[in-house]
Amino acid sequence: MNTKKSLVILLLSVLFFASCSSTRNTMNEYPIEIQKFDRDEYVVLDNVEGEAKSTRFWLLFLPFGGKSEAKLGKEAYERAVNNASNENADGLLQPRYTYKKTVIPLLLFNFSTKKVTAKGKAFRIKNEEEYQKSKGK
Repeated sequence: MNTKKSLVILLLSVLFFASCSSTRNTMNEYPIEIQKFDRDEYVVLDNVEGEAKSTRFWLLFLPFGGKSEAKLGKEAYERAVNNASNENADGLLQPRYTYKKTVIPLLLFNFSTKKVTAKGKAFRIKNEEEYQKSKGK
């Protein structure tokens, strides 16, 4: 009888503490084509980073909450642009995204988290006054 209890406890512990985690890295599929601008038309700012998280629960195969990876990627990008040291950045040059997903499977209740991190060099397009000064006019 003691062996059966130990086996049941071991099985429940494995199910409870088992989790799957995956990570992948990508570059922006639609990068901003900064090469269309002359170098004196924009200012390159600091390296910046932003992240977005989401949590989803399943109760008997019914999902509750959570966001798509595309929505999390957009949120992480926007947060990275907003983190550009009070410089009113317009975008990121060649942003890189890291996607991390962790799933904890249980019998009746499942839990997953997603985290997307966007990193890149921020840039800002010069206003007309700054542009004229750089041209020497």
